[in-house]
Amino acid sequence: METNFEDYVIQQAPSLAAKVGPTWFLLMCMDYRYAHRVVDLMDREGLRGKYDVFVLAGAAAGANEEPDWLKVLVTHVKTARELKHHIERIMILEHRDCGAYKKFFGLDWANVKPPEELAEHLREVRRLTPVLKDALRDPDYPELEVVSFLLARDQDDPLETEDHKQS
Repeated sequence: METNFEDYVIQQAPSLAAKVGPTWFLLMCMDYRYAHRVVDLMDREGLRGKYDVFVLAGAAAGANEEPDWLKVLVTHVKTARELKHHIERIMILEHRDCGAYKKFFGLDWANVKPPEELAEHLREVRRLTPVLKDALRDPDYPELEVVSFLLARDQDDPLETEDHKQS
């Protein structure tokens, strides 16, 4: 029985994707209110099935403020790579009204204006990015790329870092 090219590609796509494995590592906060937003964003970015997930309270802030959490995060990325997950990029998903930021920095979100909140998240992402790049430097991989977004419940704000510039 003959198979046309399009049908062949459709049949092969899942197994080919499985052979490549994930190339993204997602660091996100544990807040249940944003689970649907995470899936929406990752799908919109075309990353369904292309990422591993790691959860820390506060995402970047958690890794920055809790040294043991940072060690575990780095160990997880290294383990993923050892398991042939070709992690070349990390996406950090922060979110508005984060309880961990309140815990770590004493922020009272009722009195913090959106631009100040954005600045807090951006500071933590920019603080974590060079640490991750240094800890995960590996001659078998290109330089690690780190991108990030600040999630709201209905829209996302890209956080500009060296690797993630707004157009």
